[in-house]
Amino acid sequence: MRNMIAALVACFLTSVPAASKDIQVGNDSGGRILDRLVQIEIANRTNTQFRITGDFCHSSCTMLLGADDVCISRKTVFGFHGPYRLNRTEMTASEFERKSASLSSYYPTPVKNWFMSKARYAGPSELFLVSGDYLIRLGVQECL
Repeated sequence: MRNMIAALVACFLTSVPAASKDIQVGNDSGGRILDRLVQIEIANRTNTQFRITGDFCHSSCTMLLGADDVCISRKTVFGFHGPYRLNRTEMTASEFERKSASLSSYYPTPVKNWFMSKARYAGPSELFLVSGDYLIRLGVQECL
């Protein structure tokens, strides 16, 4: 999987002109995990900062918290949920543990620990909401 991401990033980087060194993120309801992984990898390789300053950042958007350079607004509301199958059938306990650990590996350690103890239990149709202020207190950098 990581080799495929690296190949996608390499193709993308050779076709994109130099751009601004920050990406404004706002009002992002999530999307495909693979797309986020590629977005994070490109930003990390180009020393680009994610600035999460919109009203909300939900689902896969929260993975941006694990990028090399990210800052957030105290007012942004972050919505987390645990892993689920696309067809929404129930996972086995071991599959849930494995996928929760994999998903949380993209978060900084304090957020990862919090996610594993609380937010991963929110189902795909619900979100565990926290403020940017809460995440800043966990150690995520505030945008100034």
